[in-house]
Amino acid sequence: MRIASFVGQKGGVGKSTLARVLAVAAARQEYKVLLGDFDLEQLSCIEWSATRLRNGIEPDVEARAFKSLKKLRKSVQDFDLVVVDTRGLADELTTDISQESDVIFLPTGTSMDDLRPTLALARRLSKTRKIGNKIVLVLSKVGRSQRLLETAKETIAEAGFEVLDSIWPERDGFQADLDIGKAGSEAHNTYLREAAESIESDLLHIAINPT
Repeated sequence: MRIASFVGQKGGVGKSTLARVLAVAAARQEYKVLLGDFDLEQLSCIEWSATRLRNGIEPDVEARAFKSLKKLRKSVQDFDLVVVDTRGLADELTTDISQESDVIFLPTGTSMDDLRPTLALARRLSKTRKIGNKIVLVLSKVGRSQRLLETAKETIAEAGFEVLDSIWPERDGFQADLDIGKAGSEAHNTYLREAAESIESDLLHIAINPT
C-alpha cells in the first residue's frame, strides 16, 4: 500500500482539491484507493465523497476521517493507494504523516506569499528523519501570467526542491465540478479536461511508482 500525502503550511493553495484529483485519477485506473481526511474541522473530502455518492458519480471514491496515522494503519487494509489530506496549518501530525508517506506533495501558488511558507515547510520536513527526497512541490491555482509561473519554478529550483512539471490552473469550472462531487478530468468542459489530464498523469505516476 502506497501513501501519498498533501500537506501545507497555509490553506487556500489547492491541497484538498489536488488530493481529490489524485484519488479520482487512481480510481479511474482501477486502483483501490482511499481518501484519508485528517482535517477534522473542515472534512472537505468527506463531504465531497458523500456528494459524489448521492449524485451517482462513478467510480466510487471512498473517504474516511482520521485523527491519527496510527488509527489509519490499524484500520486500513487492502488498498493500493491512500491519499491523505492534512490540515492547512502544519503541525506535529503533519510531520508524523510525512514520515510514513511514500511521497509528500506540497501545493503552492506562484506568489511569494505562498512560496515562502511552503518552502520553509519543505526545508523543515527535509531535515526530518525518514523524509529525505520524498517532497514534490506542485504549482496550484496558477493564473495566466507566464512570468509569474517561470519565476516560481526558478525559486523552487534554487531552493533545491523538485517541482511537478504540470500545473493546476485557476479556473472557476473546476470548483463547480467539485461542488457536485467530480474532480479534474471529469469536467464537462473540454479545455478543463485537457488541463486536468496532464497533472493527473504526473501525480499518479509519482504516487504509484516507487522511487
